[in-house]
Amino acid sequence: MARSFSRSVDRATVSAAFVLATLGVVAHVRADTRVLVSATVDGDTIRVDSRGRTMVVRLIGIDTPELHDRNDPAAPPQPFAREAAEFTRRGLKGQSVRLEFEPATRLDRFGRTLAYVFLDDGTLFNRALVQQGYARAYTRDAVRYREQLRADESLARRERRGLWAEPAAAPSGPVIGNRRSGIYHLPGQAHYNDVAKRNRVYFPDEDAARAAGFERALR
Repeated sequence: MARSFSRSVDRATVSAAFVLATLGVVAHVRADTRVLVSATVDGDTIRVDSRGRTMVVRLIGIDTPELHDRNDPAAPPQPFAREAAEFTRRGLKGQSVRLEFEPATRLDRFGRTLAYVFLDDGTLFNRALVQQGYARAYTRDAVRYREQLRADESLARRERRGLWAEPAAAPSGPVIGNRRSGIYHLPGQAHYNDVAKRNRVYFPDEDAARAAGFERALR
């Protein structure tokens, strides 16, 4: 009986320690906090130092062209990827910035911290990337500044900044939205034909899909 009780206490102690350690990690990124940007990975991803730890931060609510393809390391950077990465490097590297988080979304599927990045002058760098045409708005998980980011992209498109400098080629088919995921796909994208027929919503163009509240697929 004594041994059984001891084992139970040991298991409870280990479990409690694990919970506390987990809470410590979550608390580390829970409140808005100041960090130092130590490096840029690409246009929408940076490394920061905070309280002796290094974190990889993915700027939430936006998507810049890929500098590195996770699925094909030999693939060249996407158009405008280098320009977006350079804009972020010049704007953030070595800067002390404030991170702000969405209450319901802390990490992405790759384990990166999702955050809004604010400069000392109050500039929201996520918006700056979109405003200057270095990024698209991708607001599926971004609630707090969703409308601002969408408006920023609309303006950048109209003024043909950065990514939008050249008019996009007319698609060869309708835009297909997935009513379950809220994502739309353009002709030529990888999963354009993968949307189940029962979930399909057809749009004449991207503007119509976005007006209906759909987000563009990243690939």
